[in-house]
Amino acid sequence: MFDGADPASLPDEVLEARVLGYAAQITALTAGFLDLVAELDGRESWRGPGIHSLAHWLSWKAGIAPRTAHEQVRVAKAIRELPVIRKAFGEGRLSYSKVRALTRAATPEREAELVNLALSTTASQLDRAVRAMGQIDRNRGVEEENRPPVESTGRWKWNADGSLSVSLRLSPLDGARFLAGSVRAEYERTRTGADPDLPTVESVPRNTEPDSIPENLGVVPSRRRDLWRQVPANVAPAVVVMADMVHDGIAMPDLAPGAEILVHAGSGVESAHLDDGPALSEVEVAEAGCGASRREVVSRRVPGRPGKLALVGVGRRKRVPNKALVRALLVRDRCCQVPGCGRTRHLHAHHVQFWSAGGRTDPDNLILLCGSCHRLLHRGEFSITAHGNQRFTFHRPDGAEIEVAPPTSKPPEWQPNPRISTDATGPVGGGRMDLGYTTEVLYAVWEWKESNSSRVDVARSAA
Repeated sequence: MFDGADPASLPDEVLEARVLGYAAQITALTAGFLDLVAELDGRESWRGPGIHSLAHWLSWKAGIAPRTAHEQVRVAKAIRELPVIRKAFGEGRLSYSKVRALTRAATPEREAELVNLALSTTASQLDRAVRAMGQIDRNRGVEEENRPPVESTGRWKWNADGSLSVSLRLSPLDGARFLAGSVRAEYERTRTGADPDLPTVESVPRNTEPDSIPENLGVVPSRRRDLWRQVPANVAPAVVVMADMVHDGIAMPDLAPGAEILVHAGSGVESAHLDDGPALSEVEVAEAGCGASRREVVSRRVPGRPGKLALVGVGRRKRVPNKALVRALLVRDRCCQVPGCGRTRHLHAHHVQFWSAGGRTDPDNLILLCGSCHRLLHRGEFSITAHGNQRFTFHRPDGAEIEVAPPTSKPPEWQPNPRISTDATGPVGGGRMDLGYTTEVLYAVWEWKESNSSRVDVARSAA
């Protein structure tokens, strides 16, 4: 199975068997990997300059996306208390997807039954069951005033096609606020001058009685229809209008890059694009610039140095960089430049050669650091060397260079585990899952175990 054969040369049945066999080996390796991650978390030997958590260290050193690394650390810590799940995981019988789902509902008292369920279901079926258990646990035996509040969360990402995906999970009250705002934004977006629902100076509120209308007003109460009671089926246009109203109505400090729409275009820019975002067409660039206030951040690039900006410093005239220089540094560096850090908030423009030692307030001597890394630098936990042309390197106290992106490679002596069956990850039995029956049986077993345990405890105390 691990002979390095060209996949194109394999017949269908051999190819399928190898896919499943590799999946089982990956599962077992992942279990061992998370065991090591949990041990590393306990030792805290990962700590160092610019590293704020074990997940942060994994993202830097192992090339794992930060969100994935956070989830792996969570699972690694959870399965330390779940020996049955941990054993099945190590044997390749429970995939990482299943283990990740189980750790959201499993306890030492429940894990045996949950493992049996996981072994006979697909990963998607198990996800459904775990979500249902979470709802049942929240609603069973918990007084309403003692239930933990639902927190509103939201995530966003740029897609490969340039579109933006936003996922929201709002608490009941926040959800009501969002929908009410969508209704108002849709009203603002779609109303016209001929709209009978358009408020005017002469309009009379709907609850005004005819007898209460001043004689000199000379208008009749509107019999307008209530056009804006329903939430639009497609809220996207309304949400964009809400964003525009907030953008136009709230003043921000001069240096608030996240609150601005920054478009990279013009000479020296190969393809117009949003700052840290997708490419834009000429029509979209024209739309963004129509009626917008313009503020040029930089005028040209450094020849032969892609991504480096030809910035103008102030030399020894001023210690503190001006707003234009700070804005350009934000475009150049984007985040704390210490390898592995990447924080984007509360950044400081640091003089690599200290101002007090003759350092200049120039882009070749300025670099952005977050407050935490800035303090570590002044404590001597690492150092920065400026090489000119806006090039910098970072060094440990012993002089060793800190790699920006450490390389990853497989262990040279690794061999597949022969104890892992090639079909270990496949569900036993399978088929359609009756969610109601599944949860009913599980909770009946757990209630029986709990009552039986209580009787045993009573008998022991009586003895």
